[in-house]
Amino acid sequence: MSKRRTAAGTALVGVLVAGALAASQHSALADGAPQPKDVVGVGSDIMQNSVNFLADGHGADLGYNAAGNKYRIFSFDATGDANGRKPFTDPALGTPTQLNGTVTLRAGTSPVQRPNGGSAGLTALINDGKNGVSANKISFARSPNLPTAAQQTAAQQNLGSALHSVQIATDIDYIATATTTNAPANLTGDDLVKIYTGQYTTWGQIPGYAGPAPSATIKPLIPQNGAGMRTVFLNALKQFNGGAAVNPTAATEVQQNDPTSITSLPDAEKPNAIVPFPKGRFTLLDGGYFLNPNAPYSVAAPADPLTTTGIQLHTGAGAWSTTFAYYVIFRQADFDSNEVWQPGGTLNWVQTLFYNPGATPWVKSAPGQALLQSAGVTPAYVDRGNDVQ
Repeated sequence: MSKRRTAAGTALVGVLVAGALAASQHSALADGAPQPKDVVGVGSDIMQNSVNFLADGHGADLGYNAAGNKYRIFSFDATGDANGRKPFTDPALGTPTQLNGTVTLRAGTSPVQRPNGGSAGLTALINDGKNGVSANKISFARSPNLPTAAQQTAAQQNLGSALHSVQIATDIDYIATATTTNAPANLTGDDLVKIYTGQYTTWGQIPGYAGPAPSATIKPLIPQNGAGMRTVFLNALKQFNGGAAVNPTAATEVQQNDPTSITSLPDAEKPNAIVPFPKGRFTLLDGGYFLNPNAPYSVAAPADPLTTTGIQLHTGAGAWSTTFAYYVIFRQADFDSNEVWQPGGTLNWVQTLFYNPGATPWVKSAPGQALLQSAGVTPAYVDRGNDVQ
């Protein structure tokens, strides 16, 4: 079950309706909360649609929750909004300010800060316990990155268990720009390192630039802190920086995987903006999955789908790209557990859904693989065990 019942912020709607999002007001709505034996996931924005499809299905393809089992999958979206939008304060009260969304992880508990991104989700999973005892409010984290060695140590201390990761799919990160752009079509990894660290500030500083605006100021954008896609991007740039970490001092933070990070910019900045953007989200957007949230729900007059109008991915020869994994990360102790999950079953929840050397878990089944494909990603199942970055 996808848990995403809030609306507000900067969002995909900007592809169609410029400026409409900034005026949206955030409101929290009452919603059913997971029961103790339901499986709860948090974390990555880019992975949320894939795991939502696995849980609840897509189109004619049914998800796990459609089987009528007593206990279900609840996968909480990163921002609390199905279109990946951030909540904002009411603009009538002054300049809108971004809010931290909240989520009720289990029935009968208070709302807590919603983990926005894979890194934030993994941190929340690790912090779901103390002194070696897990609270079991979070079952798994969605992340495009494996845990670090330090995170494995922290998990052992807090939860009394190592973390186990399974790769369920792969995706590709590209550079996105406005459709009318001053950027060259083949920005390299070396170019990006110099742009994001402030060594290149205008297009004309890029070797071989032959575009229309050599003196225009480049506007590099980067996913927000806590976003797994930020880590994917910066880790991929290390090889072009002598293996050293890249500090993106010249970049402006934006909500990850949101086309309006470009389309809502002033006209003078829009042609000079660049941002890493994953193929999976672009494919869903281009395929009409996301609808214009400014249109009220109506069967007779359904909302128009959002499109990729206004943005493009740079996928040509020589252009930077990186392939990355979709990881589901859970406590090793949950795989080792003898507690049967569903009434009448024989398997625990990890073995049922994500990892079972002796049988086929849901994510690896033919229906599960079809649902991942429908989310615009490539199914690619690999058990990573207790591996680290």
